[in-house]
Amino acid sequence: MRFTYFLFLFFIKFFQVAPFWLLYFFSNGLYFLVYYIVGYRKKVVNQNLLNSFPDMPANKRKRLAKEFYKNLCDILLETIKGFTMSQKEIEKRYRFINPELMNDYFSKGTNVISVGAHYANWEWGIMAVATQLKHKIVSFYTPLSNTYIEKKMLRNRKRYGTELVSISDVRKSFTSKMDRAATYFFGADQSPSNPKGAHWMTFLNQDTACMKGAEFFSRLYSLPVVYFDVQRVKRGYYTVELMLLEENASGTSSGEITEKYMHALEEIIKKKPEDYLWAHRRWKHKSA
Repeated sequence: MRFTYFLFLFFIKFFQVAPFWLLYFFSNGLYFLVYYIVGYRKKVVNQNLLNSFPDMPANKRKRLAKEFYKNLCDILLETIKGFTMSQKEIEKRYRFINPELMNDYFSKGTNVISVGAHYANWEWGIMAVATQLKHKIVSFYTPLSNTYIEKKMLRNRKRYGTELVSISDVRKSFTSKMDRAATYFFGADQSPSNPKGAHWMTFLNQDTACMKGAEFFSRLYSLPVVYFDVQRVKRGYYTVELMLLEENASGTSSGEITEKYMHALEEIIKKKPEDYLWAHRRWKHKSA
């Protein structure tokens, strides 16, 4: 565990001085290693793609898998580079194109539920959001198994003002007093720990157990729900478009907000599937 941590620190120091062109040179080499030599989770990726796009020709799925691995390697090294990037550089490379949607809620003193996905680069977003939106940012996360790396990751994610809360303390955070209106961010595309309490629906051609946390708290506290649509413009540059999913959560039925979120994500993935995290065991649970 410590060896992994010190190796992690070495790469942070190395990429601190490395320009972006060199970072992507290394990313190209890492892709060759991960895809052709190690074969990291290839079985999971190929099965996820086959199940999600059964009508896609095999050669096209293979090209899609390769593009996914290239993007995954970029995200990994961009994440490491992010530890030493300035606020100015983060804002230049990760830009919110319509922050007024959220800022209007802030001016009214309204808390907001925000949802996103493991799509494109989510790590830079945790830092960039606190510098470009006026709300207090409260982001929920799942603790890492390597406690040394987790502490380093948390310090980096929080350095521009984002508050990180373990997924086990979600309820407590909603009753905590904030210094200003807050937005509570859920990465809602993960597989739920308890599939019995999940909302089941068809997502990417498969029966899918969906987390209901964002929906539960938005309905409980009558909060609007906003989706963060992150798009890769080119290597090292991203935009975020805010999409209002629901204005009146308390007036919705059970599962309605979750389905709106998942349908929005599905359409985004279909347009550029290579940017989704296909190595994640998203469909490990099966419906009864």
